[in-house]
Amino acid sequence: MNTVLTRLLRTLATATLCAAACTSSAGQKTDAGGTGGSTGTDGASDGSGQVASQVVNNGFVTAGPWAGYGFTATDPGAATITPDCSGSAGCVPPFTGNSFCMQGTVTGRDDYTGFAMLGWNVNQMDGGAAGTWPIPATGGITVTVSNPGNTPLRLQLQGTDPHSGSDRWCVPLTSGQLTPWTSFVTNCYTGGTPQTALTAGTPIEQASILVPGTLTNLPFSLCLVDVVITP
Repeated sequence: MNTVLTRLLRTLATATLCAAACTSSAGQKTDAGGTGGSTGTDGASDGSGQVASQVVNNGFVTAGPWAGYGFTATDPGAATITPDCSGSAGCVPPFTGNSFCMQGTVTGRDDYTGFAMLGWNVNQMDGGAAGTWPIPATGGITVTVSNPGNTPLRLQLQGTDPHSGSDRWCVPLTSGQLTPWTSFVTNCYTGGTPQTALTAGTPIEQASILVPGTLTNLPFSLCLVDVVITP
């Protein structure tokens, strides 16, 4: 199987796995969103609103020990997203060059279950299957985004079973700020229970920037600029 087709199938499998499974938004309050990520100071716009990423090439993320394909994901009706990675054609339009962005609107719902996700696998060879990466005992992660609308965002880590709320950990995302691994918890929204901390050695398969839902429709436009893993 050629590399392009293999890459397409891997992206489709990842997006399908995440749809209807990857959000920890259910039951949140309107104040549950994270700090709005500031516009990434290290990224340069190409004039179309697409901000260059320092860690992405043609939809493949490489950041320190992490590597893997990128994708977008949501539930049916929970958001409109461009690019849309849910169909048989892969991401439409495809991620190209060094921009890794998504735009759209999260659907307002009474139960706060709308969401949109810009994610990537963390342990995957180009053309290979997604593997897992163990959380270190020390250190953390710094994610920088371009978020001109200051939309509330979360940074979410997922294990091999994103259908399970106990295999997803998140934090409010502040762009460019180091987040210790120990700060990630399950159900990180206000009032979420239980809030179980992420522990050393836990295998994660994916990381993502999550736009959590509110009561009303929420437009968003964001780009991943940089990811730094600190020992």
